[in-house]
Amino acid sequence: MSATPDTHPAASHPANPVARKTIISELSVHAQMSSVAGAPIVYLLGDVADNSPVQVPEGVSLVNVSVDLWEENFSPWYAPRVFAKGPNFGDGAQKTLDTLINQIIPWAESELTKPPAYRSLVGYSLAGLFSLWAGLSQACITPIPTFQRIGAVSGSFWFPGLLDYVDQQLSGGAVGLTHAYLSLGDREARTPNPQIMHVRENAELLASKLESARITSTFELNRGNHFQNVEGRMQKALDWLVK
Repeated sequence: MSATPDTHPAASHPANPVARKTIISELSVHAQMSSVAGAPIVYLLGDVADNSPVQVPEGVSLVNVSVDLWEENFSPWYAPRVFAKGPNFGDGAQKTLDTLINQIIPWAESELTKPPAYRSLVGYSLAGLFSLWAGLSQACITPIPTFQRIGAVSGSFWFPGLLDYVDQQLSGGAVGLTHAYLSLGDREARTPNPQIMHVRENAELLASKLESARITSTFELNRGNHFQNVEGRMQKALDWLVK
């Protein structure tokens, strides 16, 4: 598989977007809702809710959710640190997902005249891990999936226990996901860290597992390390998810 440049075609913001912002359970939320009835919605996890690093095409709504303390709030279960000076990982993902489903989504969509055609959940790094975990957790928490599409951009596919969890969820029956976008930089696996060095191998395996489960999936390899061209990589994920 060859790496592709971090470039993307120009996109435009939704026509006549309705912008609102609020704070819910200490999470900053900024919604730009399309005036098109039934427009798909992208829920974008990040640091700055007022200034989205990406654009969505006309007829798509964008909701930015700013989350602090990523190692706690995006981690689905406890795990030891992977960097000597970094924190351990907590188990706050379920709380974050509950806040998304029970508070943020109802607020963001309270003025819609029709339900969205679909919802996408997209994140980078640990937020990408959370997006994948959340998408696969839906079979357990609700009969009607909240998120039909997910994007895990430069995701933490090295996270301990992730492969086993994915196998468990996929073997348990129908999962609500229809589309999954996974990506990495081609230098992310070039590390002496014994855990992170398997990130590309795991990502390719995850994409194969999702495809075998009849979830339309792709794995894209970009040029560079984990911190290179975050905005461009996020844009590529959205371009694929909303096409």
